[in-house]
Amino acid sequence: MRLPGPLVVFRSRLAALLGWPLRVAAPLRLRLARFLYEIWGRGQIRGRVEAGAQFIGVITVEGTRNVHIGAGTRVGRRTYLKTDGAGRIEIGRHVTINDGATIVAYQEVRIGDNTMIGEYVTIRDQNHGSRRGELVRSQPYDVAPVSIGSDAWLGRGVCVLRGVTVGDGAVVGANAVVTKDVSPYAVVGGVPARPLGVRKP
Repeated sequence: MRLPGPLVVFRSRLAALLGWPLRVAAPLRLRLARFLYEIWGRGQIRGRVEAGAQFIGVITVEGTRNVHIGAGTRVGRRTYLKTDGAGRIEIGRHVTINDGATIVAYQEVRIGDNTMIGEYVTIRDQNHGSRRGELVRSQPYDVAPVSIGSDAWLGRGVCVLRGVTVGDGAVVGANAVVTKDVSPYAVVGGVPARPLGVRKP
């Protein structure tokens, strides 16, 4: 059943009137929410979190929680960070980690300053063993450190595997699987990631 025209107009004006205080309070509400997220994030991390790091939403930190985050870094919603044993995650300054990223370190994952990590990127420094005749889940991990340089850009859905170094200024296209080192300022993409070009000066 359709409402009469005048009632629709009245409802619309009433919604605008009641919505105005919410719009005015929105910046304050956002600041308060980010402050609470920062308390939550810092409370989960055992490592160093420098002043100016921002947590945009709830994150999950598991394992030994040996995570270090530089000043000015922005950590998106639903980011998952895990370290195991002596593993360490080192995130530089002014890094952007977008929503849903996963970073797992059994040895070390290092991300340089001013790097951008897209939504749902996965960075892991370990793989399961896969010998025949033995359950995959019961085999020891094959571990090697991962290094992402400064001013690099990993597009949405990128997967970086153990032992890989992504050079300074490199660009990795969306949904690529990086199995080998990427040269500085190279542009790569695909599964597995292959060279597509270089960043122009």
